[in-house]
Amino acid sequence: MSVEPQRPNAAVGYGPRRYGSGVGRNVLVVSTVEHPEAVLRAHLDEADTIKVVVPVVRQGVLDWLANDEKAFDEAQRVAERTAEQLPGEAADTAAGEADVRLAVEDALATFPADEIIVAVRPGDEEGPVESAATDAAPRHAIGGVPVRYVVIRD
Repeated sequence: MSVEPQRPNAAVGYGPRRYGSGVGRNVLVVSTVEHPEAVLRAHLDEADTIKVVVPVVRQGVLDWLANDEKAFDEAQRVAERTAEQLPGEAADTAAGEADVRLAVEDALATFPADEIIVAVRPGDEEGPVESAATDAAPRHAIGGVPVRYVVIRD
């Protein structure tokens, strides 16, 4: 059993943001949730440019240890579907490392994000790979880029 990472939520000032100025941001969306679109729409604007990364966490421990290609393919499909259903221009989609911190760092190497939104399931809904993957995730910022968490129930 893992300890639930302290994840900011709307109750502490990290709720949806709407920017009506027409000035877009570069937003890196990292999601361990299979269907985050409905909730994430409130956090993005049509003027934003987004990159969606889905860490490969929705698999069993043995598949994870074996570096299962099927899990990477599924994560890529989820990333593409998510990007299609979110507002803004999708610059890129990718399946990411199972470790959320590594997935974020890899994405930042090719995408100059102004903000990072990490969509996760509540700790009581995470599987063992997902739980381990989110334990080391950045909490407030990484490389000077602010990180916001959105907790989404399946």
